[in-house]
Amino acid sequence: MAKAKPAKKSAAPLLSKPKKGERSYTRSKLVAHLAAAVSAKGLGDITKKQSAAMVEELGTIILAYAPVGALVPGLGKVTLREKKAVPAGTKIMFGKEVQTKAKPKSWKLKFNFNKEAKDALSK
Repeated sequence: MAKAKPAKKSAAPLLSKPKKGERSYTRSKLVAHLAAAVSAKGLGDITKKQSAAMVEELGTIILAYAPVGALVPGLGKVTLREKKAVPAGTKIMFGKEVQTKAKPKSWKLKFNFNKEAKDALSK
């Protein structure tokens, strides 16, 4: 009988909690972390290229469904909000009357965290 290969040791996560003064993670760090995390959970090995494709597709789906409310599991919901048009007018600045330009109707992406995410961040 052939010997079974020993199980791989689970690698330490590439992304840990941010240290003081650290800004953010890069896209490549996120992709590498996701690939390592999926492989470490025993769900099959995926490459960084496959992980990058999943991240890109997730972003595409969220933007496509934003007008009706795109749910991001475990975090919250992305929605597209309409900002109403603002008519031209005047306002007083520094004691002088100033003309303001009209602004047309526009759209804004809004992200609302769910209760579980808020509770996790408030601890």
